[in-house]
Amino acid sequence: MAGENEAAPAFDYAPPGASAMLASLRGIGYSPATAIADLIDNSIAAEASRVRLDFLWRGAASILRITDNGSGMDRDTLVEAMRPAGRHPNAPRAPKDLGRFGLGLKTASLSQGKLLAVASKVPGQRVEARCWDLGHVEKVNAWQLLQGVPQEIADDITLLDEETQGTVVIVSGLDRLLGKEISDNATDRNRFYAMARTVERHLAMTFHRYLEGASPKLMITINGYDETSKILPWDPFASKHLATAPTPIEYLNHSGGAIEVQGFVLPHRDRMTSAEFDLAEGPSGWQAHEGFFVYRGQRLLVSGGWLGLGPGRGWPQNGVHRLARLRLDLPTSGDHEWKVDIRKSSATPPPALRGRLQALAESVRRDAREIFVQRAGGGSKQQRDQLVRVWQPVHSSRGVSYKIDRAHPVVSRALSAVGGERSLVEEMLGVVEATVPLQRIWLDVVESNETATQPSEAAIPDDDETSLLSLYRHMRTELQLAPDVAKARLMKLEPFAAYPAAILRLPDIPGE
Repeated sequence: MAGENEAAPAFDYAPPGASAMLASLRGIGYSPATAIADLIDNSIAAEASRVRLDFLWRGAASILRITDNGSGMDRDTLVEAMRPAGRHPNAPRAPKDLGRFGLGLKTASLSQGKLLAVASKVPGQRVEARCWDLGHVEKVNAWQLLQGVPQEIADDITLLDEETQGTVVIVSGLDRLLGKEISDNATDRNRFYAMARTVERHLAMTFHRYLEGASPKLMITINGYDETSKILPWDPFASKHLATAPTPIEYLNHSGGAIEVQGFVLPHRDRMTSAEFDLAEGPSGWQAHEGFFVYRGQRLLVSGGWLGLGPGRGWPQNGVHRLARLRLDLPTSGDHEWKVDIRKSSATPPPALRGRLQALAESVRRDAREIFVQRAGGGSKQQRDQLVRVWQPVHSSRGVSYKIDRAHPVVSRALSAVGGERSLVEEMLGVVEATVPLQRIWLDVVESNETATQPSEAAIPDDDETSLLSLYRHMRTELQLAPDVAKARLMKLEPFAAYPAAILRLPDIPGE
């Protein structure tokens, strides 16, 4: 403890330059979609049940407008909300408060445009409005928060006139979103509305748990208030699809609060319609959404990736595990432990949880890889485990190699048929095994963003059908197996298991 007579330290008063500070905050790294999502967080914190997002095209004077029916702000609350870092990040927050650093409203808005205007209303009071105008701040280089809003956007806040409470946020001077050389032409207008569609997809993902259900907690509309303007939720886990395989929910405790994690193995594309497959892919594609979906207060922070888990530098998103997605729920009290950033777009697991999270992820990855590589027509996991495969993986200190299973009925039959020449066939098989082009196969899989699958039953190749008939005849005549027994065995043999209808069509008496 410092002594009572100890002199106060000498210091210089060095506040940040207003213009330079606000200009620097513009470069945090928001995209239009993440910026708008951050602004909607404020509406949720204000307990809004409706949020309206408008992309209003006016050439160089185009604006973004977000209107909600939340609790609104009086004059003092509004001024404090417009103050950069007006609230300490370590201050306690309500569970519904999705903020943390006290910067989101300002940084998200100014990352897209040079003017931020906010008008708000509480029951029984008049509308209060304040504005950050970067042009004005640069001119005076002072922290001058302007009262009211510029005349050119005055009509855009009149939505509050008919409401008892709510808030309107307007971003204009969209130099970062549209570029400095914007013109009132069809090309720029189409680009503006294309961006609106991108934002819509992002919001459908980010807030899907708020938008879901018969009585959703939140309704977000874009460019209107009617049913056709509603943003529909995107469920990254295809949880209502009958072929989706969820794991049990697991609860983990740590110093930042209890978390909840659940894995989902999505269906192979053969188990989905084209529309279902396209929907399940998500805004950024299958590979980008592989891994963890991290939520904070049911609001999505991270939409894929393995959070640095896995051996060495961690698992990459390679596409083979594209069907693996895990839902990870964080409390709003765990931001420090999880290193949540200002944009709420990243999170890092605490060391105490990494081991268990990695074990859970490994299990989901294993099942997802199996389904991805094995055609969905192969049946249930138990049926796939019973499948007699031609190629068997061999794990060693040098990695994984693949050997042809000599016990596979087709291989065994051929080896028996050659008699004393078996050694020649074994030499040939050895050469085949030693020259499997694993790297080339892998590159082809990654580049095509798909894996080699068996053709559909309707297109069974002639060679496979010939082999199927030959093996069935061998089972019936030489092994003396009953028709149903022979067909049951074929149902478990690779590659014939992919063609159950073709097996069922086989005659009870070979040759008929």
